[in-house]
Amino acid sequence: MNIRKITPLYELSEKDRENIRSIKDEMIKFKNEFVEDFYNYMNKKFDFTERIEKEKFIVHREKLKLWYEKFFDANFKNDYFQYLINASHKHVDLKIEETAINVMFSFLRRWFHEKIFFIINDDYKRKEILISVHKALDMNAAIMSMAYHNEQIKKFTSIFSFKDMVISFSERFMFVMNSLLIIFLVILTINAAYLFFSELLEAYSHSSGKLLITALGSMLILWVLIELLHTEIQLLKGGKFKISIFIGVALIAFIRDLLIITLKHEAINKGTIFVLASILILGLIYWLTARLEKIENVKRGSR
Repeated sequence: MNIRKITPLYELSEKDRENIRSIKDEMIKFKNEFVEDFYNYMNKKFDFTERIEKEKFIVHREKLKLWYEKFFDANFKNDYFQYLINASHKHVDLKIEETAINVMFSFLRRWFHEKIFFIINDDYKRKEILISVHKALDMNAAIMSMAYHNEQIKKFTSIFSFKDMVISFSERFMFVMNSLLIIFLVILTINAAYLFFSELLEAYSHSSGKLLITALGSMLILWVLIELLHTEIQLLKGGKFKISIFIGVALIAFIRDLLIITLKHEAINKGTIFVLASILILGLIYWLTARLEKIENVKRGSR
């Protein structure tokens, strides 16, 4: 927080400081009354004293009296500004809302206004002093509000930094694992392609229908691996996860089982019925999921 940039904005001149000092002796007489009125008002609005521990409240009370005296000393320099900053930090520690601080200064303006009207009869002099007091109060409010914000940010920055670090590590770890998965899928796809072409050549060389069906099963596995590889690449590019691909993997596995059963010419039994039922159910789920994903992609593309 740069105090040097804040204070000139309120054009608080040496004449303003003299105006504030000129009423110090009279205003100090109301110090105890000010403290009582302050806490009575804040209690009505925020249950102020009940929310602060007794020991801390005693300290707060003494600090408020000290601020009252310092304000009418009108020695608005680094020591005074640091006092305001420390007070804001203490309010953050006491979990006093920023709204309460704004209400404090609203009360101060009205209370000071009333007392200045009481002690000064000359209209011109009263107006001049009121302007000076309001300038100083506005400057006080600005410094305390900014210090309050800075302290809040400081308290939560460490939490946010740790959160960002965890997220960053997780994202990098996920990228590494996805990259490894793509490498494994590439290796498996190459092996599946080699197996498919080997079985296909063997089927043609032997003119065997059984070997051709076996090659078809290998082709289905190859297709599944290619789809998985495509999905992983899209995920790395920022694409959306597609559950239909994994349903398709399970569906292909049961279709391959059905091809093997067909090759063996086994009679229809519970195992065959289970495979057929699984293919039917998974096929329906796959169709519904793929349809929903397609509709969602169309909606996203139209936005």
